[in-house]
Amino acid sequence: MTLNEKESLVFVRLAQEDVPSFLERFIGFEDGVITGVDLHLPRVPASDRTVTVDIQAMDAKVGNEWRLVRLLVKGVEEYQFVSSRKYSYSVLSDGLKLDCSSGRCVVDLDPGPDEWSPENVSHPGEYSRQYLVGLHCEYQVLDGPFI
Repeated sequence: MTLNEKESLVFVRLAQEDVPSFLERFIGFEDGVITGVDLHLPRVPASDRTVTVDIQAMDAKVGNEWRLVRLLVKGVEEYQFVSSRKYSYSVLSDGLKLDCSSGRCVVDLDPGPDEWSPENVSHPGEYSRQYLVGLHCEYQVLDGPFI
């Protein structure tokens, strides 16, 4: 079974050392499109709180073909999604930023073009209006469906 076949069957956990190659593979998710968000937020235990985000992104590993990347953040402790008629937050114009160090995982779906730090997520400002913070992140790569 190839890695691509394995990725489509199970979620693969991201370690901090995997983040640069993961982001490079999907071209930083620049101009990726969020096509789904699923929140599972039981009261207890907090470690079972999950958010799944479906993102259509180009896969440099297979000739820049579009793939559906499903990100799963487990142990979610903080999240924010916005919706606006004025701005599209479903298109990741600046891609996404990801940090899986320090025993937590930060996924910033609105990082902006400037220097980025995971510590700036959730602070008021022009960027980082869509984000997830949890214990760790996993991903799955699928051929679709595309919306």
